[in-house]
Formats: sequence, C-alpha cells, structure tokens
Amino acid sequence: MLVLGHVAAASITCHAMDKKADLRFVVFLTLLADIIDKPFGLVIFSETINNGRVWFHSLAVNLALSAVLLLWRKPLVCVLALWFHQLCDGMWMRPWVALWPLTGALGYRDLPLDQWVYNLLSPYNVITELAGLALLVVFGWYYGLLRWERFKSFLATGKLEKRLV
Repeated sequence: MLVLGHVAAASITCHAMDKKADLRFVVFLTLLADIIDKPFGLVIFSETINNGRVWFHSLAVNLALSAVLLLWRKPLVCVLALWFHQLCDGMWMRPWVALWPLTGALGYRDLPLDQWVYNLLSPYNVITELAGLALLVVFGWYYGLLRWERFKSFLATGKLEKRLV
C-alpha cells in the first residue's frame, strides 16, 4: 500500500476512536516506517540492502516505539497509527523483515526497474490508493476541509472541527 491508503486507513480509524487525537501526529506515525526505511534501504544502502522495508518495518522496532509513545503519554491511537503501517503493508507476509533482528541480515533485494514499476502499478496498490483518495476526499468534505479556512485550522491544530454535513 502507498501513502494515501496508509493515511486514509489510519486517520479515519483513529479519528473514529478518539475525536480529540491530533491527526497530524497520526499521519506522521503512520508514514514513519517509510520516511525512515525508504531513504536508508533504497538510497543510502542501495548496494547492500536495496529494500524499502528494513528496520522500521520490524516488530521489534515497532514494539520499542510503542513503548516510547506510551511512556511519553501519547494517546493509544498514536500507537495504533504506528501499527497501521504494518497492517497495511501486510508485514505478516514478509517474516524475514517483520521478525528482524531474529532472522539475521535483511538481505539484498535485486529489483530491476521494470519489476519496481510493475509493483508500483499492481492492482493492489492502484486500488488501495484510489480507495484511500476517495475516502480522504469524502472525509475532507464531511468535515469541511475542502474550505481553505477549515483546512488551515486543521493544519494548525491537527483537530477536526464539527462536521458540516
């Protein structure tokens, strides 16, 4: 799943669970694994790892981050947002990453450009991104975020004002 699917799934669910949650932080935590792993795995360590799912996609790192968030007294929806990334990426299908460091080295992933484009345009990714976009547009419309003033207020506070519909 790509960005829109992650953001839609986490922000809508977390908002339904806690109307006062700062959705900016929810979105950040949902994307944190990719924000860190993609540059490191695909750019910095492209010769040795060449994989966008490395440390922050593992259960060990997410358990540690969950503990930090709970000790930092962040709402439970923030911890949930962190785990939404694992769920949306289907990490149970990649135990060599999910169970790192127990599985040893992450291993080099040779992914030619045509395979990378195929993965990007796979039906799963296309459908989840279109569904995520549709859900975010409906969610934004429902809370009036399509109006500039309400959107600015949301960006400043991370909170949604009363719905317009």
